[in-house]
Amino acid sequence: MSSNTTPKSLFALPRRQALGLAGAALLPKIASAQGRQKITVWTWGGVERFKGRVEAFQRLYPAEAASVDIEIASPGKNDAEIYQAFRLALASGNQLPDLVQMNYIGLPEFAEAGALADLGALMKPFDADLVDGARKLSSYNGTTLAVPMQMKGKVWFYRCDLFEAAGIDPKAVTTFDDYMAAARRYRDKHPTSSMMNIGRTPIHWWYFMMLSHWPQTRVADRNGQFRVLSDPNFATVMDWLKTFRTSGLAFDTDDFEPAWQPAFAEGAIGGTLLSNWMTDFLPKFAPTQGGRWGLAPWPAFNRNGSEAGGSVMVIPATARNKEVAFNFASRIFLTPQGSIDEWLRTGNPTILRSARGEMLDRSAAMTRPAGITDAQWAITPVNFFGKDFLRPILESYEHFNVFPYDPTAQAELDIMRRETEAYIAGGKTREQALQAMQTSMTTRIGNPYRQ
Repeated sequence: MSSNTTPKSLFALPRRQALGLAGAALLPKIASAQGRQKITVWTWGGVERFKGRVEAFQRLYPAEAASVDIEIASPGKNDAEIYQAFRLALASGNQLPDLVQMNYIGLPEFAEAGALADLGALMKPFDADLVDGARKLSSYNGTTLAVPMQMKGKVWFYRCDLFEAAGIDPKAVTTFDDYMAAARRYRDKHPTSSMMNIGRTPIHWWYFMMLSHWPQTRVADRNGQFRVLSDPNFATVMDWLKTFRTSGLAFDTDDFEPAWQPAFAEGAIGGTLLSNWMTDFLPKFAPTQGGRWGLAPWPAFNRNGSEAGGSVMVIPATARNKEVAFNFASRIFLTPQGSIDEWLRTGNPTILRSARGEMLDRSAAMTRPAGITDAQWAITPVNFFGKDFLRPILESYEHFNVFPYDPTAQAELDIMRRETEAYIAGGKTREQALQAMQTSMTTRIGNPYRQ
């Protein structure tokens, strides 16, 4: 998730000597070819969100950028549509892009198909500087296949003023029953507001985000045995979602539906269990509520895990300009100067050990830069959430875990959603919905590792 609304005055960073030395030590020497070279990058949600990264590459590494043309394409509005476009390109034999943005949930499918380049040698200079969660995002089944972009930890966003008025301390909410009791106290105090939201079709990321809490849980093993019926955590997640929906305590909309954003601005939603990328969206949703929102890790009953693992960049095995593509991605995401710049532009916290102290120092000392407008400063995360807003995000990273997705995770998710929605609506019992999940996965998917 990124934004290009931050003024360039925030980019002009005096680089500390230690940061400059660390960055220089990390940069591998990339052989230069004759003349200009071109790489194509696929991202989702439109090209505008990615342009800031190209501009950062040109600004931070002008000599390298001078010989590279970077074309951005957006073949889908979300990551699932990126995977479909990638499948179609592979099947048709058309020329593939040089870089593809994915969430980790999509990586196993193309890894098992041999469609991704092995980045082990190129990533080796950077491995030691990656935080543990980012290192998990870079590999699959022991092979390094991705440049990690963003860890998506589980963060609870809440209206400090409304929670305090209702006598709710997020740190005291540990169990699911605690959470629902807090939702009731919140509604009793604020009759026109809700502590959470959920609609008829719960947003797709709920499922694996909740299941990722339990490290032993997976949809299927490598023998093709699905575990929906044998693992009680699938039933637990279904029950939680149904309780959210039928309690009468949740605002009636799913994330990113038309009513969602206005509900924050109007105070109809005063809390959400989501991921750290929401720091980029919430200030834009409710720009007049700066100073009223707090952040915390999810309650202990489902604190571990992540939303889709996180975002990564992969290079197709048949890409024409692999080293040039990796050079661009590594400069933006794997060097301290690129990583700090990425954070200042997008709110995406650094995934590098060497840059974390710099990020925290800058956050604590940040003041309103010269030339920034009132509207721009109002939605700058460090101003909107407060100078300590990064600490709860980093705390969520201590509980970061990547779900063991298999190559048919998208198809499994579709089945889970359909049957859970039937259970929530009362069309099936929980046992019927679970059995239907198991049967559909077995008959329609088969062994996920033998596609």
